Amino acid sequence: MMARMSRRRLLAPWILALAVSLVSGACGDSPVSPSPPPGPQLSIVCPPAQSAVSFQNQPAAVSWPAPTTQGGTAPIQTSCTPASGSAFLPGTTTVGCTATGSGANQTASCSFPVTVTRPPQVSVTRFMAFGDSITWGTASPPAGYQRYPDPPPSYSYPSQLFLLLGMRYSDQSITMANEGWPAESINTGLGRLPDAMAFNTPEVVLLLEGANDLLGNPSSSTTVYIASKLRDMVRTAKARVPSNRVLLATFPPQFIGTPSYRGAGAEFVPELNQRIVAVAQGEGATLVDLYTPMSVDIKRYIGVDGLHPTEQGFTLMAQTFAKVIQEKFEVKPAARR
Repeated sequence: MMARMSRRRLLAPWILALAVSLVSGACGDSPVSPSPPPGPQLSIVCPPAQSAVSFQNQPAAVSWPAPTTQGGTAPIQTSCTPASGSAFLPGTTTVGCTATGSGANQTASCSFPVTVTRPPQVSVTRFMAFGDSITWGTASPPAGYQRYPDPPPSYSYPSQLFLLLGMRYSDQSITMANEGWPAESINTGLGRLPDAMAFNTPEVVLLLEGANDLLGNPSSSTTVYIASKLRDMVRTAKARVPSNRVLLATFPPQFIGTPSYRGAGAEFVPELNQRIVAVAQGEGATLVDLYTPMSVDIKRYIGVDGLHPTEQGFTLMAQTFAKVIQEKFEVKPAARR
């Protein structure tokens, strides 16, 4: 009797556990499965900053390579807003890109700027170069003397300046009138200037004249005379354009050359240029210093006659004027965002 009771006590816990298990199964409960491990971390790298040029202030279409990704669980999809190939207005726009993997919580994002600019803009577009044979384009090559052709040659400084301005300000229409008259005296030029202003209606006047007067009478009194006539010319030009739109140039350097010793006024050029500087300051004109850069290598920039520039000299003159125009008149449009 005691043995049977002990056996029942030993079996009771096992029977109880079995009963609990059967009851749980009957109620529909099942063991909880562990969550799957997360996939590899997803990352995205955007393309580099993009840039484009807008012409006539119109939107510019900009395309870029797709962003790259690492990690994540395939398939992985990427998208950018705005999309590649969209049109962008001038200014800087931020593009956002997103990558999404098939695993849980797998997203990554990045961004990059798209900058659209306009070509450089200049506030004035109509130019008139006024003067004598140096303006017209009479050249003195390193060996020999060349007569001026008609129309003005392509190597004249106004012709080269026109090309420089056209390339830089490609979104605008630039005009350049060459009103150089070879062998002209400065007093004759002063009388011709009003009609040239009326005919060409320039916004900017490039003024360089008086070489023939200095050649005919190389003296200090001639430098005073030339400076006074240049002052009158600046004032005449100011009747139609603002003061700072008269670009008054200093004389290029000279030397005693051949034929006919056309550089006879060489020793008076520095004195004359000092007076030209004073005219520019007194009349509010913008000074263009041609003397200094051309003095670096006179025989390279001034031809064998000692007065007229070589073709390289005309190129340097055009570059010097272009630099002043850029500094004085170039404008930057306000950025749009």
